[in-house]
Amino acid sequence: MRKSRTIAKAAACLALAAASLTPALATSNPPAGMVAINYNRCDSDYADWGLHIWKDGGTPLPGIDWKNPMKPSGKTDFGVFWHAKADEFGPKVNVNYIIHKGDSKEQGGKDQGFDGAASKEIWVNGGDRKIYTSLDDATKARAASPCK
Repeated sequence: MRKSRTIAKAAACLALAAASLTPALATSNPPAGMVAINYNRCDSDYADWGLHIWKDGGTPLPGIDWKNPMKPSGKTDFGVFWHAKADEFGPKVNVNYIIHKGDSKEQGGKDQGFDGAASKEIWVNGGDRKIYTSLDDATKARAASPCK
């Protein structure tokens, strides 16, 4: 009996150790009332990349303009992320944005947007025009890209 408990404890310890060696990609875990945009670059160089973000009607969030984009709120193993208050976008939570560095724009240089009421968190891969509403889909797309 004692030997089987020892073996069970050892197996549990090995399982925990193995899990800690295989890190999972984290979300930015936006708090309640927030929306999040997660951004990954193949070169992991996020210096001077920012977020131009506005509500319907073209009005930027307070303190944001083209020359003064929102700075990242933090970083995960996926990349950087931005958090914004969902109520800034009105009752429909239509989040409009461009990820840019000066005049260099991501996602084909087009204005982007998502329904923050339906998906409070999105993922964007550098060089990819798509918006992903799951970390798993964004990770699979990134793995299939030429930059990996």
